[in-house]
Amino acid sequence: MVDFVAPWSELKGPAVAEGWLRWHPSRLNECVAARADALPAPLGPAELAELERWQQRWGGDEATLASVACLGQPQTRVVITGQQPGLLAGPLLVLYKAAAAVRLARELKKRHDGLKFVPVFWVASEDHDFNEVRRAWWPGQAGLEEVILQPEVSSPGRMVGLIQSGEFTDGLVASIENSTLRTEFRDEVLALVREAYGSQGATLEDGFCRLLLRLLKGTGLVVVSPLMDWVRRRGAPVLAHELEQAGRTSLAVRERGEAMRAAGLEPAIHRHNGALNMFWIDDDGRRWALREGEGSDYRKVLAETGEELPPASLSQLAAELQANPRRFSPNVVTRPLVQDLALPTVAQVVGPGEAAYLAQVEPIYADFGVFAPLRWPRPEVVLIEPRVERRLRKQGLVVEEALGLDAEALLEVVMRRGAGRDGVQPIEELAARQRAELAEIYQRLGPEAGALRGSFDRLDRAIERGWRSIEEQLLSLRSQDQEQLRAAMSVVASSLYPAGLPQERALNPVAPMAIHYGPDWGLLLLERLEIEPGRGLQSIILAELVAQP
Repeated sequence: MVDFVAPWSELKGPAVAEGWLRWHPSRLNECVAARADALPAPLGPAELAELERWQQRWGGDEATLASVACLGQPQTRVVITGQQPGLLAGPLLVLYKAAAAVRLARELKKRHDGLKFVPVFWVASEDHDFNEVRRAWWPGQAGLEEVILQPEVSSPGRMVGLIQSGEFTDGLVASIENSTLRTEFRDEVLALVREAYGSQGATLEDGFCRLLLRLLKGTGLVVVSPLMDWVRRRGAPVLAHELEQAGRTSLAVRERGEAMRAAGLEPAIHRHNGALNMFWIDDDGRRWALREGEGSDYRKVLAETGEELPPASLSQLAAELQANPRRFSPNVVTRPLVQDLALPTVAQVVGPGEAAYLAQVEPIYADFGVFAPLRWPRPEVVLIEPRVERRLRKQGLVVEEALGLDAEALLEVVMRRGAGRDGVQPIEELAARQRAELAEIYQRLGPEAGALRGSFDRLDRAIERGWRSIEEQLLSLRSQDQEQLRAAMSVVASSLYPAGLPQERALNPVAPMAIHYGPDWGLLLLERLEIEPGRGLQSIILAELVAQP
């Protein structure tokens, strides 16, 4: 069974994952073969036309449009991944997941003659967790810069993909321009950001999708939004089934969670018995949770405020779903089912958190008649800027020992290591040897030792104090350039663990990455990325990345 708290690199074999997830990564070919017996219908002409329009709206190139056409063919399979539409294409892990989906689709094409594999990014625009998408960080000239969207641009419960970007575009572009170095790429990247968010009627979703498709242009990546009509229609049977068996799905999720807890794992999803795993959407794009009320009625509750709307019965909800699927949205439990019913997915690139909640969701797939694809672990990557690489090398540090340490902790490591080479370690060894010899002399005195115990103790303490004083003076002498070293370690810490977060969750792929290395740097990363499960943390030195032919 998978320990979802542990790194993916600890997966040891098929038996490890099969306790919670249907497929282990080693069974990828077997999963592809099994999918042939459980395929959704290929996208029809109207669905393809809608999907194509959205790709064109986001600047999708010929490769992306060719992938869209493939989704209308029965021999096509999908490698999927996804994330909320964060600022500036979201955190770096978005790029890693999308690039891994592209790479995995390419690998599967080599293995399976006669099949086509399309990489798809499912942008989670229906999510209403504003805090997940409202900020972006980047290392600027004066330290770590942060842009954070104010609450006024949204409202409680509103789907984040609908947030209008016109209000913040100018400020975002100005912040990037004022805090980054002028490079040969900066004007181009600033224009990209302004175009992504600043066109008339643009939303947070639009900006995200435009930047992501630009970073991975030519790869055939297709971006799918759950706000598309064809997705709503294809996902409606999942929500209809949820209404038909009200409460049963939540019970199954809870039972799996209890089994995981008994195995020493903390469940990721907590559902109330009877809760419906779907939302009702109002005219402003706000998602209202559906909770049990009196009799057969379900209350519509805006969880963020506690506000309620008049309740509705299951039959009323079912009739409304049939008439207008856009009034409803899946939640964390039913969203994967919608994805895998709408598209012929064979693999999904996921992080540890996603794997944890999917472990609770997969048991209900059979009840909904949906095929559960293989969950492929996303790559773990840390990017090393040239200035950081120089500082690490100068101080003899490796990335793994520097990760997660703040500037002061790094300073202490470097100071003690440097002082040890120049005398502290020999001093400590000599002090220990002298005290041991003193103890040996005391033991040799035999019966006379008792009368001299106090003198020996005072001498032992004097030796300890004396050597400690010498060590402290030596450390003080060696720290005369401490402030410069502290500043250097601050640069390292803010790059490897910015804002107290893993780099992949804080920094974004646009500012300053695209400004320093060009808008095509994501394509260079894609070729360098290692996606094999169990690979562990991959360190990529950016200077070497852009220097490759």
